[in-house]
Amino acid sequence: MQILLYILLVVAAAIVAILIIGSFITFLVGRSPYQAMFVRGHVPDPAPEGFHKGLPHVLFDKKTPWLGKSFDRDTQTGFNIFTPTGASILKVATPFYSRFRLNPEGNTDAYHFKTYTGKGKKDAETDVIKLDYDSAENPWLIRIILDEIVETAPRAYLGKIHVKLLPGFYVTIGYFGLRG
Repeated sequence: MQILLYILLVVAAAIVAILIIGSFITFLVGRSPYQAMFVRGHVPDPAPEGFHKGLPHVLFDKKTPWLGKSFDRDTQTGFNIFTPTGASILKVATPFYSRFRLNPEGNTDAYHFKTYTGKGKKDAETDVIKLDYDSAENPWLIRIILDEIVETAPRAYLGKIHVKLLPGFYVTIGYFGLRG
């Protein structure tokens, strides 16, 4: 009986730690200058179509192997595009993902998402386009991501990255830009 109580206390402490750390990360990200730009943005009309070059605003805006996203307005879907180096890393991290596809430019398309409009996960007063990765075809590590985008200038979008750490509990980990 004591061991069960001990296990429950450890699990409860871990959940509390996740909630505190996640809330602190979200708090810090929310103090970024990108936050003010994000809430001033609006739902793109029309929705994005085709390739949009990406600019990550995580890890101190360091260059990453992510090149951007491609959108299909008619099917309300899209996917990410990665450099060959990025694809190599991701194939190790998600070896059972079956939808890696080499594109004509020699880069890799992966991690498909559905798009729809709604209120922001952390910004309930802001209408956004959600990029929802929660699909059986995506690995668990990707399925917990929910991106949101708003248009900040013609064909220029600012995105926000949320990660679901616990059911119903999302942590905002950063921003990204897209230019069409």
